[in-house]
Amino acid sequence: MSKPSGKPRKVLTGTIHLANSEANELQPKVALYIVDRSFKLIHMSTVGEVGAFEIPTDTVQSAHRILVGPVTEDFDNLEREKLLTLRPADFSQLIERGQLNIARTLWQTWLSFITCVSGTVKRCRRHPSWWYELVQHVRTPLTARALSPINVGRTQLSLRERSPLATLASSSVSELLLWPYQCAIVCKGTVEVYRRTCCCEPWIIDDFRWPELIRDLEDIVREIPEIRWPPRPFPPDPEPWINLPFVKSGALDEFSLNASRDLMALRSLPKTEVVNYINARPYLLCRRYSCGTPVKVGEGRINPDGRYNVCWRDWPRLYLSHCHDAYAYVVKQIINGVEVVIYDGVAANQWYDVHDNPTLVSYHPQAVACRDNGGPGAGAFVYLDLIGDTGAHNLKTPDSTGWDRVAMPAYNDGLAFPAANALDAVGKNKDCNWGGTLKLSYMFSEDMLGVGAKYYRISVAQADGSGNPVVGTRHYLSAGLSWNKSESTPTGVEIIPVTMGPFSQGGQDFLYLIPYDAEEDWSDGFYHAYLDTTQTQWSGPVNLTDPTQRHLVTLEVFDAAGHLLRPQGTAATGQGFTEHEADFTYRRRSHATGATAQVPFAALTHLFWWDNRRIEADIVDLRHNGVISTQECQFMETCGPSAGSSTFGIGYRAYHPYEPFQLYHQIWWHRGLNGATDYLPPDPPPPAPPAPDFITGNVGLPVPPGTPPGPSPTATFSHMLGHEASTPHVRCTFTVFLYAYAKTTDGESLSNPYDWESASFALGAEPICPEEA
Repeated sequence: MSKPSGKPRKVLTGTIHLANSEANELQPKVALYIVDRSFKLIHMSTVGEVGAFEIPTDTVQSAHRILVGPVTEDFDNLEREKLLTLRPADFSQLIERGQLNIARTLWQTWLSFITCVSGTVKRCRRHPSWWYELVQHVRTPLTARALSPINVGRTQLSLRERSPLATLASSSVSELLLWPYQCAIVCKGTVEVYRRTCCCEPWIIDDFRWPELIRDLEDIVREIPEIRWPPRPFPPDPEPWINLPFVKSGALDEFSLNASRDLMALRSLPKTEVVNYINARPYLLCRRYSCGTPVKVGEGRINPDGRYNVCWRDWPRLYLSHCHDAYAYVVKQIINGVEVVIYDGVAANQWYDVHDNPTLVSYHPQAVACRDNGGPGAGAFVYLDLIGDTGAHNLKTPDSTGWDRVAMPAYNDGLAFPAANALDAVGKNKDCNWGGTLKLSYMFSEDMLGVGAKYYRISVAQADGSGNPVVGTRHYLSAGLSWNKSESTPTGVEIIPVTMGPFSQGGQDFLYLIPYDAEEDWSDGFYHAYLDTTQTQWSGPVNLTDPTQRHLVTLEVFDAAGHLLRPQGTAATGQGFTEHEADFTYRRRSHATGATAQVPFAALTHLFWWDNRRIEADIVDLRHNGVISTQECQFMETCGPSAGSSTFGIGYRAYHPYEPFQLYHQIWWHRGLNGATDYLPPDPPPPAPPAPDFITGNVGLPVPPGTPPGPSPTATFSHMLGHEASTPHVRCTFTVFLYAYAKTTDGESLSNPYDWESASFALGAEPICPEEA
């Protein structure tokens, strides 16, 4: 390295003046940046309080450009279009003439300030049946267009498996999105903030953007898959749901989600209404051609409570009257060393105002969420909180009368979604029987740790008609159980499985650890028990004529030594092992929100009524004017002036062994290829009210053996052949469908179990008989 010559460097001095600035007005701190041809920074000189500066002369002479702008330590991220850019020769001439003046419109953009955004990140779990229902709702307009244009008196059906639970309860995508489900905060990860500027011109009639919008919607619609339920294998891999066209790295894309319905609306509305339709929907109005490229402006960590607060140094921004800034977020987690984008709001077109406080919802199956068990100080208590995704207040259970029993059950005790009376439950998803595997989640408050509660045990016993356990029927849940905990590492989050039981301690078996947030960062989405109601020891009725059974599910709590803990002042269980009183209470969740009810006994018992027997649907015969035929190939033909009044019906069975557990059944026919569809019975002529499109109650229950099938409602040949239409048929092929649905629920799936059958036949109705012609 050469030694310095000792000669002082020559410097160029001058003054920079911020034009039209006023006394006491806030002014930016200014700097001169000397750059080479690649715009790499060579030298920086800060301008003093009165605008004076000095720069080495040789630096000016070797420069490619001299930039004037706000002081920053991050020169590479300065927006170059906001800087004053000068050639070295021009800069020198301006300084020689006096001072360098900076226009007010330019220097005002150098006033930096802090911009902040905040919000919350959550991970929500949806059952595969919910994704199926969402796809069907998104596809509904496609199905409607594919059906025959002949309207036979009511909305056309799609001939595919349907879920009455979601179909009856949600008539739109927005309603389906509000269906009960479980969410938890995401407390570990990174939030990236992106900004774009949009200039969204309101639409006008015959807008030039019309062809591109329609083309974009059509492209999305073509990608929407047809999904049959239940999928095979079941349960399905969660990844296919995440790869749906309206899911972008765990975020729902509003534009894609509504594409089918928007496309149908835009094609059917008058031009004037099309304009209003688009202008009322920001996701249609502010399309990509109206917005600039998203730019990352900030990044921050997610706090332990699931909230983020991201701030960055910003500069004044000037807009046209119809322009604005919008912000989107990308959430990332490093899970076991792999970076995973669990929410991509940029790709999903989820844009917000800077002042919004959005909740970013991720549906990504790999997203790691944190359980929020509440903090200490609320008191020591235990209650049943969830059955799958269903709140335990939806379980109708009698009051406890002992540690292992309940009061005499009413007609619908033990069922889900209780009805006000038996009639109110007919044809509705009320008074539903449980079935399958019930995921039980109990609330063990954090203060239970302080009273020494370490283990819990769950047992099942058959209940008699008075709500007492049947002697000799008690069995304990004994399947292995593990939960995941998360640990922060220098590279992200590590997921670690933890065995929760069963353990043996102090002579007690089938014990499971109580998870406390004070001890570990437990991942959300795990349950305290998985009760398989199909297991032989407590499966309930199996055969058609078996009587129904209800069961008692009992929770007990133990200390570290394996001694039973019971609330203070409660009677001992008398089971013959050591018991201690402790300062806690058992409680029952009887409402969605609000106070819980105290259970003053040594254990917590609920009554469940499950029945896993199948719903049955069987088409036994076809009927022409009531005449039964069981032939494999059937051609029903008639002729003459009254030919059209001939009737078609079926003989069938649709039943559940316990009739109240049938939701309903439906019978409908479909004509030819893409022809008309209608229910049995069809609607009567106006002004009579429409006929119901479902039938309640068992039909053709084969008890006693030899009981014949029941007759269906009928339709006339004239109606089925479309004689009321402009182009009626004389003869055609048909398919008749029978679907029967049960009320059985596991508290999580939206879909009702069903059975179905179909049969094909042909009809003909000649107005003139051949011998008369």
